[in-house]
Amino acid sequence: MNNLTNLFIALILMSSSINLFAEQVQHDIEPFSNAELEQILAPIALYPDTVLSHILVAATYPLEVIQAERWRTKNPELEGSDAVVAADDYQWDPSVKALAAFPQLLKRLSENIEWTQKLGDAFLQNESKLLASVQTLRQRAYEAGNLDRMDKVSVTHEDNAIIIEPIEEQVVYIPYYDTRVVYGAWHWAHHPPVHWDYLGHSYHHSYHQKPFHWGSSIHVSFGFFFSSFHWHDRHLVRIPRHHYRPHHYYNRHQIVRHEHARRWSHNPVHRRGASYRSVTVRNRFNSNRASRSEVRAHRVNQRSSVSSRENNARTNRRDIRDSRTRQNNHRIVKPNHIREELRNSRVSIKDRFRNDNAAANSTRRQNNFTQRNRNEATDRQQRQQRQTAPQRRRNTDSGNRATHANTSSRRSSLKNSTSRNSTSRKSSSRSSSSRNSSSTSSRNTRSAVRNNRNH
Repeated sequence: MNNLTNLFIALILMSSSINLFAEQVQHDIEPFSNAELEQILAPIALYPDTVLSHILVAATYPLEVIQAERWRTKNPELEGSDAVVAADDYQWDPSVKALAAFPQLLKRLSENIEWTQKLGDAFLQNESKLLASVQTLRQRAYEAGNLDRMDKVSVTHEDNAIIIEPIEEQVVYIPYYDTRVVYGAWHWAHHPPVHWDYLGHSYHHSYHQKPFHWGSSIHVSFGFFFSSFHWHDRHLVRIPRHHYRPHHYYNRHQIVRHEHARRWSHNPVHRRGASYRSVTVRNRFNSNRASRSEVRAHRVNQRSSVSSRENNARTNRRDIRDSRTRQNNHRIVKPNHIREELRNSRVSIKDRFRNDNAAANSTRRQNNFTQRNRNEATDRQQRQQRQTAPQRRRNTDSGNRATHANTSSRRSSLKNSTSRNSTSRKSSSRSSSSRNSSSTSSRNTRSAVRNNRNH
């Protein structure tokens, strides 16, 4: 019994994992094709191996590239190894710090950030396939007869691979070339090569000119020559920082055969929260941020839902407009208009009769609908009145009781005030009568005195 239960649980977990994988694959996007890889790699495939390795690694950390370029713009006085040493104070990847010696290259990577992101995504998605595309482009340049004309670098063939290295130790030159010419006839018509202008000016190659233009020499030593390519196994190799000897030049063989050399591995910390292109790469590095393919699919779903709602609203408006048009067409016209139409033979009596009947039926239906709505509104109002009648009755009773109590209190106060007024009037009448009697007696006395004097 326990075995059956465990088997059932295992089947449920397996089905859920399969559904999750299917959902991820549905949101995932197709990997880069050979045409897309060669299109992206065209302007840098002929760079020296060490510089190319730093560019590929730095492209996987686009935000740090932008930070380094802004810092380099604020410090234009630093050159070569001094810039690399000054950049060591920042928490950037070593390859990003190494590119601080090349301000023009950093500026190009920062300004063309979409291209930089594509390059980093392609490198993370399939490292060996991208390096194979680099060798394909170098082979085409060699077959076109242009690779042998690179006079500032050393070009060698080893193990079916073309290796490009500096001629002088600790001195690096960056080539500039027209990608539309140096590789010969381009094989992918729908994916033309990316073309960069030389130092802000359009660089076009002619038959009488050299296919490569070289910038100024860059002197580097500390913190630069620590990575290269293992072309036989198609991966990038690095010497760890704590095993790297400062002020020492390592060529490609010394880097690859170093006892502490390790295959490069991506560090998501230096990604600084930037999203990955595909779900597969995101899951490989355990990133919680949605991939760009998932974000794109979500936006497409949102736009489709919004467009469907707009279409529904548009359809509803069209239906309403059509219904209004039909009502207007069936509207009953005046008798004068009918006689005019019949006289001018614009409509027959039979058609006129049919139209009048249709218009009358439409009007009758409209009136019935309006009357039904009025009846429903009246019934609803009566129900509400019946439901609220007991409450109004209770409110009326309470109001009557309050009114009776107020009336009683006013009557008692009025009675008290009346009694006080009568008492005051009686006292005032008594006082006035006493004053009148005293004044009368005084007048009688004065008259008696006057009579006695006369006698």
